[in-house]
Amino acid sequence: MKISKEQKETNRRAIISAMVDIVTDQGFKAATMKKIARQSGLGDATIYNYFPTKEAILFGYYTDHFTACTQGLKRVTDLNEYSLQEQIQTFFETSFDLFLKDREFVALTFKQTFFSYSQNYKLLKPIRASFTAIIRDMVEAAAEVGEIPEQVFQEVIVQLFMDFYIAMTAYWIADRSDNFNDTAILIDKSLGLAVAMLKAGIANKVLDITVFLFRTHILNNLGAVKDGMETMRSIKRNFMEASHAGEDPNR
Repeated sequence: MKISKEQKETNRRAIISAMVDIVTDQGFKAATMKKIARQSGLGDATIYNYFPTKEAILFGYYTDHFTACTQGLKRVTDLNEYSLQEQIQTFFETSFDLFLKDREFVALTFKQTFFSYSQNYKLLKPIRASFTAIIRDMVEAAAEVGEIPEQVFQEVIVQLFMDFYIAMTAYWIADRSDNFNDTAILIDKSLGLAVAMLKAGIANKVLDITVFLFRTHILNNLGAVKDGMETMRSIKRNFMEASHAGEDPNR
């Protein structure tokens, strides 16, 4: 029997919600596909139409999380008037606010999701893509309005922000301060330094220095390298000619 797109989405969310409840109460190992199916009100076989493994359900939770983050940011009507630092901080705060109701589940699963990149590359790839798309838009918008110079290593910078987010989330999970103030202070100071470096064009200057050194110390010395290679070829040629003539090349 065919079901509607809306019903499929409802079933998908029910599966993820069931996993969150089971993992929170019993741990990840106890969350079998059969338990998740029954908790979600679906048949044991039906669940496989949505997710092939419980790991896929886990990554589905975080995929939905960043989709919700994107939607949350779109509801901030004056976000485009924020500075780059304020935009990224708002993004992080939105993420943590959404995590809050499932904080215990996140504490149990975040590490195995985001610190096992090589093992779960295919599952993690769309999550990283969702995150980096948000940061990339913010960095490009900041460059367009002249807040920061265009970044030659933009993709590297975007990936570094992803790693920074992972570190800050791990810190937030362990934070026991009132209203997670320690996390807020750490993010504010760290982002302030990062954005200051972007404004100063540190990455661009590093590239300029690299190009300068390459031109002055490599290209300018290519003639000497070429002469050295010609000398080596001449020595080798004389050696081979002497060998073919039956002479001792060292004589």
